[in-house]
Amino acid sequence: METLTEREQVTLAYYVQYYLGNDPNDIAELHRMMTEGMPSYPSIMEQLTREGMLNGMDAIPSAPVENGGDKITIPMITHKGILYIDSILNIQSYAVEGNKLSYIKNSLLTNNLQLSVDVIAAYVKEETGIPV
Repeated sequence: METLTEREQVTLAYYVQYYLGNDPNDIAELHRMMTEGMPSYPSIMEQLTREGMLNGMDAIPSAPVENGGDKITIPMITHKGILYIDSILNIQSYAVEGNKLSYIKNSLLTNNLQLSVDVIAAYVKEETGIPV
């Protein structure tokens, strides 16, 4: 049983978010959950931004769009980040985008990969349909 690093788990959370549709309010909520539930999140985000895996945290809306917040889609996974997670999870490049969440679920279960950050584990399991 292998545990993904915190860095890999943060990238995976944004990978899942990307394939859910990249709604600005959902991105802001994911950011809030990780900020509150993961003390190392800000430093990991800085590292992932420097490495080109994510776009960074500079433009997160302070309020949901329906409450007057700006419609902003940052942070967001980059193409480099997508390829990185595809590689970790052994997801083939020809995998159909509409089924990426199924591929994530199957890969995590088949490869017995563990998520050690509770907030990310709960998010990924909920969004991919992995039983808790």
